[in-house]
Amino acid sequence: MAREITLEGCVNFRDLGGYRADGGHVRWRRLFRSDALHELTAADVAAVRDLGVRTVIDLRSDFERSYDGGPHPLDGAVELVRAPIINEGNGHVMGDTSLTLAQRYARIMETSGTALADTVAAIAEAPGGAVFHCAAGKDRTGMVSAVVLGVLGVSNEDVVADYAMTGRNLSGIEARLRRHAAYEKSYAFVPRDAMTAENATMGELIADLRARHGDMAALLASVGVGAGTLRDLRTRLVEPDRP
Repeated sequence: MAREITLEGCVNFRDLGGYRADGGHVRWRRLFRSDALHELTAADVAAVRDLGVRTVIDLRSDFERSYDGGPHPLDGAVELVRAPIINEGNGHVMGDTSLTLAQRYARIMETSGTALADTVAAIAEAPGGAVFHCAAGKDRTGMVSAVVLGVLGVSNEDVVADYAMTGRNLSGIEARLRRHAAYEKSYAFVPRDAMTAENATMGELIADLRARHGDMAALLASVGVGAGTLRDLRTRLVEPDRP
């Protein structure tokens, strides 16, 4: 089954299914990650609906939603959940170059308020397919992918490879960001490592989170995700091995 899905309005939409997980594999066509879904064309909206998507989690900040793209084209067609992983409380972290990119990711995940917990709950409760997205589909989307796949028991190697897959789309992502009002002035101040998708970054993030929390379930518990939500997440997303 195709992992990367071609759409007109974004360049980094892909399925998170097929990876080996604890007791089975991640179901296809249940969970997707993406970049700028707020730029979907009418044909894209139909295509996303045809994939079975019924829940969209928008990880962008209030500022981005105000200035980049206008009304969400999927609003009204799906359940739209707003979960700003980077917000007024932790937005400064991405510019802190005294930390590695992986360390910035970890600090953001730990200080995102209810956003990370809201995202996981929305995925666990989705009546059909779910997709989460930000502007580039790399940083915030990568953080969510890492913790969700990790808690399902997907190997570190697969989580790293999934993150690095964005690398082939970075030129298209960068071109889009440069031409939008929400980013054109701030883009010059974005640390250069924030426009990379290296294996080492995700490897370091996983090691950092596990060293300080033990595992991804403990990280999620620390931000308010209950055991029942994790059970629902696994039930919805993992196809058990056949005897």
